[in-house]
Amino acid sequence: MITDPQPPSLIVAILGAGPAGMSCANACLSFGLTPVVIERGDHAGGAQRANFHPNLWMLGAPGESGETMTRRMAEHYTSLPVQTRYRTEVAHVEGKGAGFNLTFMAHGGSPDPLHARAIVLATGMRPRATPELEQLAGASRGVIIGPLSDTIRDGIRDARVLILGGGDNALDHALFLAERGNRVVVCARRAFSARAGFLASCARRPEIELRAGSAPVDISLIGETLRARWTSGFEDFDWLLVMYGYRPNTDVLERFAPQLRPDMTASGHVHVDTWQRTSSPGIYAAGDITDSPQPSVPTAIAQGLAAARAIERDMGTT
Repeated sequence: MITDPQPPSLIVAILGAGPAGMSCANACLSFGLTPVVIERGDHAGGAQRANFHPNLWMLGAPGESGETMTRRMAEHYTSLPVQTRYRTEVAHVEGKGAGFNLTFMAHGGSPDPLHARAIVLATGMRPRATPELEQLAGASRGVIIGPLSDTIRDGIRDARVLILGGGDNALDHALFLAERGNRVVVCARRAFSARAGFLASCARRPEIELRAGSAPVDISLIGETLRARWTSGFEDFDWLLVMYGYRPNTDVLERFAPQLRPDMTASGHVHVDTWQRTSSPGIYAAGDITDSPQPSVPTAIAQGLAAARAIERDMGTT
């Protein structure tokens, strides 16, 4: 491991301290690069820190939850000689010479600007929802957007639950909640896209009702009750779970100078080659911000490593 300070010309700015960002920073140390990690939250680990489900994609850790796995990785990461700027966001990025100038905004004051030879986008993704549902979630603790919530695990019992979404996450959570005394209605906007095993398991549970092509036309808050309306009438629920999948956290690119913004895929992800290079020289991307065939912790770790190796090669430090 490289522990001595590196020349400023070898600084790599890594945006995000999730699995991809942590992996990239760790690899940068081994490759003679100096990583500086920018994390908008107050801890490393990313969204997986709230994942109480077993992570089935990680060989060698059967039954280990995403929460436990990420805590283990974060403990390793925080032991490394890596400068991490927590509760900090990028304010502006512009090209300067052979690298980039980054300025920041942070809670409690603005940190010093940074000049980096390379940038790695590792900002991950977040649950998808409509603006109306996000506003409803802000008004009611009974509305949960996305699957990563301790409340789903610990706080929903003997209740009537409406789940919006037709994929694996929606039906997996319907089964989880049905085992805890809840009555669950799952509404998909169109046909259900979940795997056949989930559909068959839900069909065997009398506590679960699946409704394809039956999204509510409106959901309102009546006291603490969530009232969902269809053209045929309304039903009241105690909880609403929104399982519309995820979207990549690409908002940070709006703060890049226009000529530095990389090409995007049709799905809104950052386009990369096999070495995690974007279309903008010196800018790389890893993890869920890219259009991976199977988004997961293992693929994010591998992509973070690949990005660091590509930077080493491109800088000619080998």
